[in-house]
Amino acid sequence: MKRLAASALAALGGVAQTLSQAPFDWAWLLPLGLVCWLVGLRVAPVAASFGFGLGLYASGAHWVWISIHDVAQTPFVIAALLQGAFILGLAGLFALNGWFYRRLHPLSEWIRFPGLVLISELIRSYFLTGFPWLLAGYAALDTPYQTLAPLIGVYGLSALAGIAAVALARRSWVLVPLAALAWVPSVSWTQPQDTRSFNLVQGNIPADKKWDPDWRERIIDRHLALTLDNPADIIIWSEAALPLLNQSADQFFQQLGEALPDSAIVSGRLIAGPKDRLPRYYNAMAGTGLAQGADYKSRLVPFGEYMPLERWLRGLIDFFDLPLSTIIAGQSSEPLQLDGWQPGSLICYEVAYPGLAWQVGRDSEILLSVSNDAWFGSSIARDQHLQMARMRALELGRPMLRATNDGITAHIAANGQVLAQLPNFTHAALRGEVQAVAGRTPYGWIGPWPWLAIASGLLIWALIAVPLRRRDR
Repeated sequence: MKRLAASALAALGGVAQTLSQAPFDWAWLLPLGLVCWLVGLRVAPVAASFGFGLGLYASGAHWVWISIHDVAQTPFVIAALLQGAFILGLAGLFALNGWFYRRLHPLSEWIRFPGLVLISELIRSYFLTGFPWLLAGYAALDTPYQTLAPLIGVYGLSALAGIAAVALARRSWVLVPLAALAWVPSVSWTQPQDTRSFNLVQGNIPADKKWDPDWRERIIDRHLALTLDNPADIIIWSEAALPLLNQSADQFFQQLGEALPDSAIVSGRLIAGPKDRLPRYYNAMAGTGLAQGADYKSRLVPFGEYMPLERWLRGLIDFFDLPLSTIIAGQSSEPLQLDGWQPGSLICYEVAYPGLAWQVGRDSEILLSVSNDAWFGSSIARDQHLQMARMRALELGRPMLRATNDGITAHIAANGQVLAQLPNFTHAALRGEVQAVAGRTPYGWIGPWPWLAIASGLLIWALIAVPLRRRDR
């Protein structure tokens, strides 16, 4: 009975963490939600952690149903099984965290619980292809604590939330210095450089029409109209913007570059890769005109861009026969260049990976992100995705141009604030000016490595040191 109560309390804590983030932004709920998890851990570590993960992802990632069932039109039973396996699998990872917490028992709660928060986020970021969604630190955006993001990054903010939860649960004086951190002044860590105009094209193409031959001309004409009517120094099209492949795509973009010789044009494209039994493609951001080179996506979406069980699943439902399900990860030998600017490129949900964003963006002048959030329907995932993009800009102190298929296309400042955005489900062009930056934030110099080192050290302690001590006894 105690286990059930601990699990239920922790599940409420997981829901509270979801509500602390976009689009709800009730940040004050985050430490309370973590307190619920902590109290449950004291009674039943594994059950409470499972409950927390179940509450977090059942509330914060329920939109997966839209992607699987509504957009991909997967049969109800199969969609329900996939949805259930997804959420229960993530909750199972949290249960594993509870086991680690129990192994860390000799350490103080002040170390164990913030460490557990870091361990859980490390596992979610790197296990298999990773799913670093709903990290605790995102709740700091639009609060006074966001000034700490360029110093310690989202993982550091998550650890700080874990410390706050322990202080609340113990009613400790530590709450006083934690509250004082809200007055850390905002500092401009990077230096502004030259300015250029931009045009972010939002085509608003339904997900089920992208590869429909009857829609091909309409899709091309819409993107061309939004581009030619809004000339700019930098023009960005969304992820896999056009239903064109191979030679036809090469010819189209070459002609587009010749028609706009004074613009650096970047488009999401599918670029042919090594041939196997089936055609393979790189999900890329490729340049034309004054933009050269291409950046390839390296973190792929299971079942969306590659199929772990391809032999059995291909042909089962239409979703698994789309070109996007034959994507391979890669790294271009000719990185993208914007007429002298070096962008940090993040394709689709790559923006959710703090470590990857740090690698590609720490020396960039600006950040670029392209996505197709049509797979999210009208769910909260759109706002969550934008929130993560804002955190990447804030951590690295770089402006971001984010072009999506049907929203939320946005111009994000180096301080993480949205300067302009387009409404969802409209085809339009977002125009403005973006200023390049030089230099690095403290986080830009160090990256996420201190936090990953702490989490890894605690994992090693749990797996090796504690068993050795017990054996010695």
